[in-house]
Amino acid sequence: MTRTPSDLFKKRSATNEFLVSSSDESAAKDDGVSARPDTGPDEDTDLAAGFPSTLDRQGLRQAVETDYGAVVPICVLAVRLTFQNRRLDASKKESRPSENLAAVLGPLVDICRDCGGIWARIGNRRFAFAFPRADAKTGREIAKRMQTALPSDNSVGITAGVALYPTANETRAQTVDNAEKALEHAGFFGPGSITEFDAVSLNISGDRLYQAGDIRGAIGEFEKGLRLDPCDTNLLNSLGVCHGVLEEYAQALTAFETAIWLAPEEIMPVYNRGFIFLRQGQTRQALDAFLAANAMESGVFEVVFHIGQIHMDSGRPEQARPYLEAAVRANNRSAAAYRQLGACLDRLGLTKEAVQAYKAVVKINPEDAASLSMLGRLYAKRGESLDVAAVLCEQSVRIAPDNGLFRHRLGRVYLELGRLDVALAEFELAAAQGYDSRVMIEETQDRMMASKAS
Repeated sequence: MTRTPSDLFKKRSATNEFLVSSSDESAAKDDGVSARPDTGPDEDTDLAAGFPSTLDRQGLRQAVETDYGAVVPICVLAVRLTFQNRRLDASKKESRPSENLAAVLGPLVDICRDCGGIWARIGNRRFAFAFPRADAKTGREIAKRMQTALPSDNSVGITAGVALYPTANETRAQTVDNAEKALEHAGFFGPGSITEFDAVSLNISGDRLYQAGDIRGAIGEFEKGLRLDPCDTNLLNSLGVCHGVLEEYAQALTAFETAIWLAPEEIMPVYNRGFIFLRQGQTRQALDAFLAANAMESGVFEVVFHIGQIHMDSGRPEQARPYLEAAVRANNRSAAAYRQLGACLDRLGLTKEAVQAYKAVVKINPEDAASLSMLGRLYAKRGESLDVAAVLCEQSVRIAPDNGLFRHRLGRVYLELGRLDVALAEFELAAAQGYDSRVMIEETQDRMMASKAS
């Protein structure tokens, strides 16, 4: 991987997820030329008129499987045509780079036929060309030849993906699919790129399935990628993440530990291994893994957050504090980190500092009922700004009216303010919602009776 772990981690804010690796490629930047919409009714009409018997994706897959059933090798190109509108003066009308899509496609189809191939439309401005007895080098040469057949004003570009049969245990028909995955891979390098199908193509495909929620489909892609490159730690980490999300912890640990063995300098599988332990309740092993990850690269948000959280859960706030402070430095938009830091500082008796931490939470999320309630409690604890404490506790109850603890805290502030009737009402509601407020109910009733007696 060329991208450093910290570059990836800084973009993440979740604290309950795995760290997901992805391909090294970055999407191409805007080159100042705007792409036209993918398709339109005029272009569909153009193609239907110019190529009335055009195959679709399934038709091409079937043809490759049957017509080329005894042919080896087979090369498939998947191409995307990109039409550009040059930006002209406002007084001028934008020029169309070609009369129609069919006019641009014609020379490409001629090249395909000259090379003994067949072709199909596979999407909006996307086409696939299959060539018998052609290797990957030949496929790249054909793609370059197609690029030179485009209009000379550079108004149209071709991006291409190249796939070859045989590859691993893929079928002839799957070569069409692989060419499309290579095309998606090529898209990361920008218009005009030609990219061969490989393990990275499958990594990209798997990433997209993962993001779409198809975890089983992503696993299939990552496993295919590992058949092409068994030592790809990026794929191993991603495979482990998928198994972890599905709570298949043994398979996840196998993937992460293999990745660590292959690339011990990579922090992601080390962290993810720790997260698996944490999910299984193996706190000691999780802490050891997170500490190992922190030794590899200090200050990574997810790593230091979980170290601090484990120390807090184990009753060690003094050890948690430096890690939670590192967590908020690494990600000053994490409400969870500030909330945990506030709890830590409160347990250490640092009320003023805890107030600042909870204020940061509320600034990030004004509807964080737990932090509003804690702020109210801390203001009351300091014996100042009781009116502000009441407002904060009232806000927390408005957001979470069924939380007995929040109502209990509001009752205590009302009691401090001498508002006995409303304090009693809040304590009784808290008790009805399952919070043990019996002592405060009795104290409030005693004060009410004493007040009446006087």
